Amino acid sequence: MNMNNQELWDQLRTAYRPQTPNLDTASIMDAIRREAAAHPLRRAEAGLATPIPAWVCATAASLAILAAATVVGRSISIADRQISQAWMRSVQPGEFAQNFIPFADDSSL
Repeated sequence: MNMNNQELWDQLRTAYRPQTPNLDTASIMDAIRREAAAHPLRRAEAGLATPIPAWVCATAASLAILAAATVVGRSISIADRQISQAWMRSVQPGEFAQNFIPFADDSSL
């Protein structure tokens, strides 16, 4: 905010501000009561999920968690199987014997 001209800011601070009108709260509340009596609020109809007991919702949530855990468990075992197959195919038997079994020819074992 530019505060260079203090006189202008003082004029803005003391500028005319209209007074708030006095409200007749009694007549306003009377009008609200008349409107409420003429158009009463109706209770909303019950939705589709209202008659479902809580235990059914809890059972459905438990089954959903169980299904998700089953899917995750299966995907982990399938991924593990695919990784081991890829590893077995990537290493030739001669290389495996040479790199991973260095003591195969050792007679001291």
